[in-house]
Amino acid sequence: MGSTPIRSAIAIDVGTTNTRARFLLEGRVLKTTRRSVGIRDAIGSSGRDTLAVALRDAIEEVVNGTTQTMPDVMVASGMLTSEVGLVHVPHVPTPAGKDELARGAILQRVPAVADQPILFIPGVRTRTSEGEDGWASADLMRGEECETLGAWETLEAESSWEPGRSEVGPPRDTSTRCVFLWPGSHTKLVEVDDGKIVQSHTTLTGELTMALARHTLLSASLPAEFPDEPDPKALEMGVRLEAREGLGRAAFLVRIAAITDELSEEERASFLIGAVLADDVNHLVRHPMFSRARRVWVGGRQPQRTIYAELLQKKNRGSVMEIGPELSEEASARGALAIAIRYQELRRE
Repeated sequence: MGSTPIRSAIAIDVGTTNTRARFLLEGRVLKTTRRSVGIRDAIGSSGRDTLAVALRDAIEEVVNGTTQTMPDVMVASGMLTSEVGLVHVPHVPTPAGKDELARGAILQRVPAVADQPILFIPGVRTRTSEGEDGWASADLMRGEECETLGAWETLEAESSWEPGRSEVGPPRDTSTRCVFLWPGSHTKLVEVDDGKIVQSHTTLTGELTMALARHTLLSASLPAEFPDEPDPKALEMGVRLEAREGLGRAAFLVRIAAITDELSEEERASFLIGAVLADDVNHLVRHPMFSRARRVWVGGRQPQRTIYAELLQKKNRGSVMEIGPELSEEASARGALAIAIRYQELRRE
């Protein structure tokens, strides 16, 4: 990375099952390409070569679809920087903002992926706490740090909340704390204070849903693909019966619904989604970061974004807002670019 200002960039985000490459020009995302290849493929029988090929293809496609020229900078986040990724970058401990992440980033060439160097952004590690079971408060993230900081900077710039006003809990004139919830394979609850990630809290909700659906006896009672828009009544039924029966019983009721012909395949899938997400929310809302936050922002893809937001609102967890679809989609790239710009600035200092 040179000393000239960054005008164009490609932001790469590798998750558990998917990879995205986004081309940004003057801070705006012009094009996004996706590949159904993630870190799970890198640790499987196909190894890292499959991931590298997918990345190169995605980069070439996003370049050909925009400026036809390589960008000023390429920046990568997510599981690509894990110990099973392509370039291992150690986690940065909390509290972590742009400065800490930029200082922990590594600029390295990976010829199998691209001809120019790539800036690999570290993940963030939440420290353990004192006392019995203190280790259980530790947490890890890779990728969500870019989503969180990208969303935070955008929302702050747009004055989407009134500075200095606490909207959850008692008045706190100087409060700057807010919470972001990112549903996904690994759902993340992230607390931010004055532009720094204070802590995170991860649940295995997305993978748990798929494990129940594909690797238990429930698989015979569910469709091959889950509905893009869950049935509202079946979803609510899953929420209601999870509260009454617990997740284990509610999950088994998917099988009962099939045997009794009570629900269609799509309705049974919606029921399971409702039960698993309700169980997740019931535990998430107990986390202390909710009582400190002035606002809770829910991002990520649909339908999980709206489902989580509505479930949290029903729990009366203060001011809960959905992040809009454009920002939910682009937050990771915006955050990665902001860290890359800060990396360049620190090198000039």
